[in-house]
Amino acid sequence: MDIRNLKAFIVLAETLNYHKASQILHISQPALTKKVNALEAEFGALLFSRGPGGTRLTDFGQKTFENAQKLLGHFEQFQIQVNHDLQDDAPHYLYVSSCFPIYDSGKMEERIFLGRKEKAVLVLITGLTFEQQMNLLNSGLLHIAIVPLPLTSSLMPRKIFTEKLVYLFKKGSDWFRHFTALSAEMASLYQLIDMDENDIPIDFTDGINAFSIYDNSMNLMLKTNDIMVMIELIIKRNGFSLVPEKVIRSIPSQYLDLLEVLKTDMEIDFGILWSPVIDYELINEAELLSSLIDNV
Repeated sequence: MDIRNLKAFIVLAETLNYHKASQILHISQPALTKKVNALEAEFGALLFSRGPGGTRLTDFGQKTFENAQKLLGHFEQFQIQVNHDLQDDAPHYLYVSSCFPIYDSGKMEERIFLGRKEKAVLVLITGLTFEQQMNLLNSGLLHIAIVPLPLTSSLMPRKIFTEKLVYLFKKGSDWFRHFTALSAEMASLYQLIDMDENDIPIDFTDGINAFSIYDNSMNLMLKTNDIMVMIELIIKRNGFSLVPEKVIRSIPSQYLDLLEVLKTDMEIDFGILWSPVIDYELINEAELLSSLIDNV
């Protein structure tokens, strides 16, 4: 099985739109169709139904989508493991992950590694689910994870920092007029104000670990770890999302010009978790990164 075909299937399953999926994958729509058809031929079953109502996952496609996400996660772990096994004869790699792109990678590398004699390379990863981050941390394939709090994990944060939340709307939309009412409803939905730790819903961490995009009726359209998918839904389908403020600097300028950014009084805490089996050679770099990460 060609892993590239599987990645194409996952993106199409997330967007259910050939045009959007082909843009995200940087391939033509015929090329995307060819990849999906190749998978369907290999499986001997249809993954999507196509009709006047648009593209939809079949029952088999939905099950395959869930399994494909897991398989791709294992493949990514394999890639990281290969790099990990090569470290004896190569620079030491410090793997850092966050569900959101909330850091400035250029400043991180400059402040942590510039002028240092150690052979160390900073590898920044975004888009992993909370479960994937925890599995990689515990196995030693990931050294540091930046995760929203509270969390259900035996690992204790080395450091906690607070991040403001902002709304993202399509510029010129009606959401701006209903800002107060919307903030109250979203705060209630995410339980971000006066929240007692004992009352935190079980799926809270999973929910805040992804970009959640809502429509005009406050119905959830999609949860995704792909920032470009989120932007497309906001701009083209008049959706909105509540995201950490530092995410804004990761949005390309041509898209940012089409978005309205509204600050709120809502906040979430992020914790910096270390792997319990972090390499000795990387301790100094990990400590330095942990001390600087909320300022870069």
